[in-house]
Amino acid sequence: MIEAISRLEAGDEIRLTNGAGTILRTAEQIRARISELGRQIASDYAGRVPVLVGILRGGFIFQCDLARAIAVPQEIDFLAVSRFDRLQKGPTAVKILHDLRSDVRDRDVIVIEGIRTSSTKMEFVRAFLQQRTPASLRFAALVCQASARNHPVPLQYKGFDIGDEFVIGCGLDYQERYRNLPVIAAFTPRNPMQASQDAHEA
Repeated sequence: MIEAISRLEAGDEIRLTNGAGTILRTAEQIRARISELGRQIASDYAGRVPVLVGILRGGFIFQCDLARAIAVPQEIDFLAVSRFDRLQKGPTAVKILHDLRSDVRDRDVIVIEGIRTSSTKMEFVRAFLQQRTPASLRFAALVCQASARNHPVPLQYKGFDIGDEFVIGCGLDYQERYRNLPVIAAFTPRNPMQASQDAHEA
């Protein structure tokens, strides 16, 4: 199934266990764009060793693919954050589930997100990491939703702009499924109300 999906074009439909997807970005488009981002980052960080901090869990596949595309020495770390209460939208209503193992003081840090949404979670992440006094702090996301275009935390490295669709693939999930899809697809579940409840935050 995965190999077949890799050959599909934008606009093609895919039938899935508990819904359907419409391909927004193909596997080939994603590979090409990540290669471009990798070259840009390698140029920006020539002579330095950035720390790529992946936001778990939605950012881990993009982080791995991007790391392979960056032809400079680098280090890898992870950060997992979650809301105390999903109804609370303020940037302080967040808790750390998995902290960094690295000391990022005076280091160049790039935060890797699977998807940038209008959530305030990245405001918390920025403030949290700034307390560690990195030399620089930048953000990268594979996709950016329309409602997040003017987010207070800017994206220095962006894969693709999309609408506000609920999307799956390349690390992004629906109820923990479909992270392994090699495409980015707008997902329509059999129960449409459930998708809004499961909206991505990072």
